[in-house]
Amino acid sequence: MRAFIFGGTGLIGYHTAKEMLARGHEVYSIGLDNLPKNSSLTKKINYTQGNIEDMSNSEIIKLIKGADWVVYACSTNALELVKAPAEEFYKVHNILTTERILKLAKEAQVKKVVLISNAYEYFNTNLNNLRLEKHHPYIKATLEQENVARKYNTTSFNVIILQASQIWGYVPDRKPIQYENIMEMYRSNDFSAFKGSIPTITARQVAQAVCGALEKLNHGDTIAIAGDNLKYKEINELIMEALNMKPYVPNVKTLLYIISERRKKKVYKKMGLEEGIDPTKIIDFRKLDALIDPQIAVKTLGMQLEDVRSEIINTTKYVLEYAKQHKQI
Repeated sequence: MRAFIFGGTGLIGYHTAKEMLARGHEVYSIGLDNLPKNSSLTKKINYTQGNIEDMSNSEIIKLIKGADWVVYACSTNALELVKAPAEEFYKVHNILTTERILKLAKEAQVKKVVLISNAYEYFNTNLNNLRLEKHHPYIKATLEQENVARKYNTTSFNVIILQASQIWGYVPDRKPIQYENIMEMYRSNDFSAFKGSIPTITARQVAQAVCGALEKLNHGDTIAIAGDNLKYKEINELIMEALNMKPYVPNVKTLLYIISERRKKKVYKKMGLEEGIDPTKIIDFRKLDALIDPQIAVKTLGMQLEDVRSEIINTTKYVLEYAKQHKQI
């Protein structure tokens, strides 16, 4: 089959392209950056560098015309600081852009679309209706983005939503998505963690799930995917191990944490920036054991079980290597 990936040089897009090629599919993609140097993908995919928000409808249709499948993996992620107000930023760049691409994909007679979403929406309805969207612009936007995607789903145009949580892995020559968080921990020597658990998954597993959704499903669906469920404390212990530090992870001191995060918020406000997830209002969630059964993706999508712990270590080591290469430590 011929697939087109939006966000082809991002973490998910890059690994999805590799997985699709390994399965014998033809891959086209677009991304903001050049493909990584010496990448095996360079000569194997039809790649366009560009910003879809600057392109006309006819230009985008020309790109995806003839594709059987589309993968939409270019939404702003929850770890990024965005231009304030965050709610408006996500509306423009995540919700409206997603709707535009779905409309054009349908017009171009694409058969299936996979949208990469976030597991916060899964927990909103599966953990006592937390209603996280009330306090967090990113989660509110993701909920609206999913609802927009579902309305395009028909018998001839399948829209599949994959909800993933903490994704581990990296793209060569690219700053890992966990870079800022890990470097802040490294510089401050603060590895304290909340008591709860979170689903984790490798980028390769997400790619496998994407391919499985496109190859196996003949209808639109929303599926929460995970490779493992880990305590926040265990994740931080693995990060410390990768940084050659003796693992010792105390519990977060809530009051001090809130004071610190409020100070950061004031700094960000002066810079015209805002967080999509309010750290002071996500605390109760991070005290919960928020779990997703990995067997859902294994049985439904053919995802393979992997050692997520090793991938956390490998990603952290790459963060340190990247920081040294760019003289940031």
